[in-house]
Amino acid sequence: MLVITLDTTRADHLGTYGYPLDITPELDALAARGVVFENAYAPMPQTLPSHATIMTGLHPRQHGALENSYSVDPRLETLAEVFGAEGYETAAFVSALVISDFTGMEQGFDTFDQPRCKFFVGLPAPAEREATEMTDLAVAWAEEHDPAEPFFLWVHYFDPHTEHVAPRRYVRQVLPLRVRDEVIKPIVGEQDVFMPRLMKDWRGYAAEIRYTDAEVGRLVDELDELGLLEDTVVAVVGDHGEGLSQHGILAHGMAVWEVLHRVPFFVVDPDGRHAGTRVAGRVQLADVAPTLVSMALGRAGGTRPDDKGLDLWSLLEGGRSVPDRPVVLERPHYSPERFSDRTGGGKGAEQGEMTAVLMGDHKLIRMPDGSEQLYDLARDPHEERDLADRAPEVRRRLAAYLDDWLERFAVQPASEGGGLSEERRQALEALGYLGGAADR
Repeated sequence: MLVITLDTTRADHLGTYGYPLDITPELDALAARGVVFENAYAPMPQTLPSHATIMTGLHPRQHGALENSYSVDPRLETLAEVFGAEGYETAAFVSALVISDFTGMEQGFDTFDQPRCKFFVGLPAPAEREATEMTDLAVAWAEEHDPAEPFFLWVHYFDPHTEHVAPRRYVRQVLPLRVRDEVIKPIVGEQDVFMPRLMKDWRGYAAEIRYTDAEVGRLVDELDELGLLEDTVVAVVGDHGEGLSQHGILAHGMAVWEVLHRVPFFVVDPDGRHAGTRVAGRVQLADVAPTLVSMALGRAGGTRPDDKGLDLWSLLEGGRSVPDRPVVLERPHYSPERFSDRTGGGKGAEQGEMTAVLMGDHKLIRMPDGSEQLYDLARDPHEERDLADRAPEVRRRLAAYLDDWLERFAVQPASEGGGLSEERRQALEALGYLGGAADR
């Protein structure tokens, strides 16, 4: 089993999802060999909550990692533990300390390799590692692995995350005018954006994804040459998106817009089953774990809509479509202190719970002050026309579901400080998660 997670990667920035520039040839070729889920949603637009969902099959309110400063409930079983119990050697190579042994994500891994960030006189060593290093580390591990033994390998690529600074050769491949004319205008729709800043962000972001794509391709090629992919399921999944100035959001973490939650997700079966299949039904990151267990271990999971992830592979094998089930989104549960850090103390961002629910073609967003917005995603994919006052029955139906869901999964308000240790605070600060205005 090979799981590749792409941090901060919007679905609409891969060619297989319609991106007009050729910046992901390796990922697109890999996706063409498998099953592409066209509408995959992250539960929260933040790294740890979404990765914990990928690795447990549970929503953040179930696994406990409600924000980057929280931790996974240690009583839960992770994918690494499931595969380890079946005799698989388990290894993880994570590229940023936002996922570290502080968080509980190391559960079940024989090898858990993370950045070694130390602080000297207030100057941190990098709390993240570039894609080239991640591929090198994973390949070095693979070279020592006995090819006769099964393995569960997770490689995490962080590069598309802010700041968007890719190696120069990849930046040169993304020309500014092509980004403006072929990418920005079709994707942002009618939104009023500040073009100079937008151009810089979109070009840098595209270059980072081009760089990550090249390294994913190198990883797959190296593992294939070592004979490790002949009988190996491969999964590629994003953890959340990036704002890139749409809806006034530069980065992520502070809202529940589509561009922050829709991510790439595709799986490749070594026998080529269902190759070239594209699934249009809405799926969630909670579906990843039961789907991979079903593919690799033949242990079928649930295929009925409920509050846990679905086994999408069993649905495919049975010729069934993905059920049209509600999907709930929310932003991380920041304490007042962390919220202030996250917004840089600026205006325009409200402390409190922000949630959304998707049902059918519609999406209801509930703001911290209780006000609601309603969008018809089929007709308005950029979420520009609020229908809350024009479709009261739809609004009431979605609001009633959201009320029930929030009651069933009630959590305590985030406490001041959120139990954040000084060491972890420094790591998050080094990654730009504290004291910045990037998410405003």
